[in-house]
Amino acid sequence: MQTNWNLIHIFQNKEEWIEEKEVLKKKIKTHEIHLEKLTMDTFKEVLEEKIQIDEQIEKIYCYPKRFLDINNQDKEHQNMFNEALQIYEQIVKLSQFFEKFILENAKDVQTFMAENPYYNRYLSLYLRKREFQVENEELFAFLQHEQITFQELYRSLSENDLSFGYVTDEEGKEVLLTRKLYQDLLLSQKEEIRKNAYTVYNEAYQKIQNTLAILLNKKYEIEFKQAQAQKFSSILSQKMFLDELPENTIENLIKVTNKNLEIYQRFSELRKQVLGLSELHMYDASLPLGTVSKMKINLEEAIRYAKEALNILGDDYVKRIDEAFQEGWIDVYPKENKRKMTFSCISYCGVPYASINYHDNLITARNLVHELGHSIHTSYAKEQGYPYFEYSLFIAEVVAKVNEILFNEYILAQNLPKEEKIYLLTNIVSALGNSLFNQMLFTEFEDSVIKEKEKNQTLTADAINQIYLQIFTKYNQESVILDEMVKFSWTKIPHLFMNRSYYLYQYTIGTALAIEIAHKLKNENLQQKYIKFLKIGNTKSIIESLKMLDIDLTNKEYIESAYQYLNSQIEKLTRILK
Repeated sequence: MQTNWNLIHIFQNKEEWIEEKEVLKKKIKTHEIHLEKLTMDTFKEVLEEKIQIDEQIEKIYCYPKRFLDINNQDKEHQNMFNEALQIYEQIVKLSQFFEKFILENAKDVQTFMAENPYYNRYLSLYLRKREFQVENEELFAFLQHEQITFQELYRSLSENDLSFGYVTDEEGKEVLLTRKLYQDLLLSQKEEIRKNAYTVYNEAYQKIQNTLAILLNKKYEIEFKQAQAQKFSSILSQKMFLDELPENTIENLIKVTNKNLEIYQRFSELRKQVLGLSELHMYDASLPLGTVSKMKINLEEAIRYAKEALNILGDDYVKRIDEAFQEGWIDVYPKENKRKMTFSCISYCGVPYASINYHDNLITARNLVHELGHSIHTSYAKEQGYPYFEYSLFIAEVVAKVNEILFNEYILAQNLPKEEKIYLLTNIVSALGNSLFNQMLFTEFEDSVIKEKEKNQTLTADAINQIYLQIFTKYNQESVILDEMVKFSWTKIPHLFMNRSYYLYQYTIGTALAIEIAHKLKNENLQQKYIKFLKIGNTKSIIESLKMLDIDLTNKEYIESAYQYLNSQIEKLTRILK
């Protein structure tokens, strides 16, 4: 079993990378000449040449990037990555020229599409941008570069420059707080230890709140300028256009979530009652409701459980789980300079790489199942070929969450001791609450900040703190004590900084869809349809893709059903605890 990435699936070594990089550079020069003389007579040849170049730069980019994901201090591969970025920037400029030709020759391109149906979807995604064509291409390219620089600044700040103070551990020793130790101390039965760890951890973020406010302002400023350059009225309208979803998707989701806030507050009240607390603070949120603080699941057990839980998806799906550990798809264990976040690479080159930080417990076992969902999805989507393999992040989260739901229900169905069942149900409810409510809290917060920013306001850290506090209060009401540190919680949300705006809502809607799909898989003959769904890639829009599973995205019923599913899990937990 391989528990480290096997990167020879991309290149055997650096020398092979250098060789292909030089081939690519020559191909780019030829492509540039072809673009200068581009006509509809040469359009197909140049189109196929562009697709080959895009596929090749992905390899050149991904190879050093994967090394940096495992060791961010790797200078050799950092230099290689910088070279790849420079080449990529050249390709972006050529792609903009190609896109401009398509938009200026729309009628002829539509005729070409009729004669070459394979490229219909690929080219239609260009053509739908006609109304939002960028006029100042240099500005747009500069903004894209600024976006990459901004993300690197945040990553450096959060992973390298952020330091925590000292805390008292369970043995009464003064120790330096780390993210891992913080999570452990929040499970302490001693309130003073939880409170101290929570305070010290948040104070570190409080100290950099002004810097983070500057970064967040910069991010939204960049994205708003990008939206304006494409003639969108707002960041929201641009993002929903890119997702091929109605603009009122976020607004509707916020409304349904706000309608069901009582369910979330009920779980907080249940926690307070069971834990025997007169008040529930944020530092109490991780306390287990039973005597079992963690469910021990080693890697071999996690893989076995994953295969048994996901067997409902068919033999071929289970076979791909085995391949993941035979071929080095997953980098499993923590390393000193490895990226802290779990993630999957939606890339065509090599194998579908994913990274987790496994700790022999239920949470990281579920992380593994989640990332396997992404990786296996990618392995199926790659059957479409490079032009269509890259599915939307929206669909990506749906698929990964289906795995989580099936895994949770499988484990819950086992003959577990009462205390383990309590722990598991608590964990399930907490995870669902996070996806269905917390991610919407963050989305509503981001939406509010963006709308203020789009009024040409520079938001201070204090102004951002107040926006967060107001929305947090609405979601939690009196079920959680609003201590001084709550308002800084936005500083600890990496997705706000590292992902595009209006990203987090996808976890909520993705979870709701996943619950619907998981129940269809269990109660209907949906297996073959689901595998076909995984193979769609980007050949269809999100709405059309979901229709293959008999789901209407514009119908709010599946969202309401998700909140009722969470409510049923809370009721189940309440019965066991009596």
